Amino acid sequence: MEPGTASNAGHQGPRTRTKLVTLVLLLAVAGYAVTRPSTTVSFEATGPALSTPPAGQLTALSADQFEGVLVGLRGKAVIVNVWASWCAPCRTETPLLERAWRANSDHMTILGVASKDVSSGSRAFIKEFGVTFPNIFDGTGEIRSRLGLRGFPATYVFDINGTLRTTIIGGLTEQRLAAVLNDLRS
Repeated sequence: MEPGTASNAGHQGPRTRTKLVTLVLLLAVAGYAVTRPSTTVSFEATGPALSTPPAGQLTALSADQFEGVLVGLRGKAVIVNVWASWCAPCRTETPLLERAWRANSDHMTILGVASKDVSSGSRAFIKEFGVTFPNIFDGTGEIRSRLGLRGFPATYVFDINGTLRTTIIGGLTEQRLAAVLNDLRS
């Protein structure tokens, strides 16, 4: 045995354990961040009911008009997804939202809100992903502000009575979206 071998071996054990414990803690924190309960923001749409903008297009609306659209959608569950063309998680979740829209548009609505973006970028995004659900352009950031947006993307889930049931900050996964859709059906 070489001099210092036992001493080095004794130090490697605790160091290895420390690294392992640190890794486990980091994985636990990351897992919690992905699966944590949704943050709930207090929001209730008010004002006169307005019709939903045309599907597959980008329509600029004020925050008051956006609220009117939500009031007009009462009686249907609504998923509002706030996105931007530069947002990487938005690019991942948009095809999931499009599939959900196509499969469930008879009893729920998906309403996209392009915010903190340029309209040409938002229009190109809609075209690139073949988005057919209605989208609103939040050019002033008022809608984002009223919803209390804290990060991109953000998804707000309203029940048929217009009550905000869930807020999801960050990208949707297929499993999370399936859970949201199941919750809306119950």
